[in-house]
Amino acid sequence: MQAAAAPQATGRILVVEDDPAAARFASYVLGERAGFAITQLTDPVVAIERVECERWDLLLADLDLPHMSGLDLLASVRRIAPPLPFLLTTATALEPAAIRSLRRRADAFLQKPIPAQRLIAVAAALITSGRGRRPADPAGLSGSAS
Repeated sequence: MQAAAAPQATGRILVVEDDPAAARFASYVLGERAGFAITQLTDPVVAIERVECERWDLLLADLDLPHMSGLDLLASVRRIAPPLPFLLTTATALEPAAIRSLRRRADAFLQKPIPAQRLIAVAAALITSGRGRRPADPAGLSGSAS
């Protein structure tokens, strides 16, 4: 008997995570299991550059990153691409970080460890809702996945 293939989702997700294990987990779950096109970066400065010139369906970032925090990355992304859905994650205490992130307009906040099905469900919901609020692609920023 052959195993059923996982349903293939559509969408491009930029994962900004400096912890190798967390990055592998997010890339595996969202890419291999859920079928999203994943680009993984460790540097939020590079992520900002990619957001400026490419179209993404979701940006998933850790709260604690090198060079700037996930909240600082969120603020930059909101200036560049306001409708881009942003999922913030952290392994630190939930309450204060969740409040700060929501005040800075994160679309969702998940505390690590994140169950795989929860990550897939939240990502898919954010991508679906984000598509309804972004403008058409006149500049051709849809780009290809890396």
